[in-house]
Amino acid sequence: MQLQPGDEAYVTPDGSLKTPASLVFILLFLMRGYAAWIVSLTFASDRGRLLQFFYTTTEQFGIALLVGLPALFAMILISQVKQTVPAWVKQGMRWLPFLLWLSWLADGWLILTLISQIWPTFSVLKGGLLFGWLSVAWMLLFSRHLTRYRQLVITAD
Repeated sequence: MQLQPGDEAYVTPDGSLKTPASLVFILLFLMRGYAAWIVSLTFASDRGRLLQFFYTTTEQFGIALLVGLPALFAMILISQVKQTVPAWVKQGMRWLPFLLWLSWLADGWLILTLISQIWPTFSVLKGGLLFGWLSVAWMLLFSRHLTRYRQLVITAD
């Protein structure tokens, strides 16, 4: 890993890479279907009713899980970044932007279906989802820390 001046912000004092906060936010946002699923597992009485609070149809819940698959893969990748980075992680990091953009587009379609089902009404939840979706796009486009993190992982020794 070839550090340049200014990269001190991207590494910890012991020399390992810091995971960008923007990447953590992106992954958590795209994996919210898995979070809803885990929360529903804690309610033994009526799991389906709790999921209907988040998703109006079971198809939307299934699509949310599919949207989260690239983010789940990215979570596995970043959990394997250590002092020595395995070769498969370096290869996966090359595909990371493509996978996250694909997931972002599919998530946009999912959010559009969620919003359109109860269109004329406004809710803070719908506004928050739309704001989070646009924030993810902003971070994917303009996050210097995320871009440099990928470069450092790919070029790691």
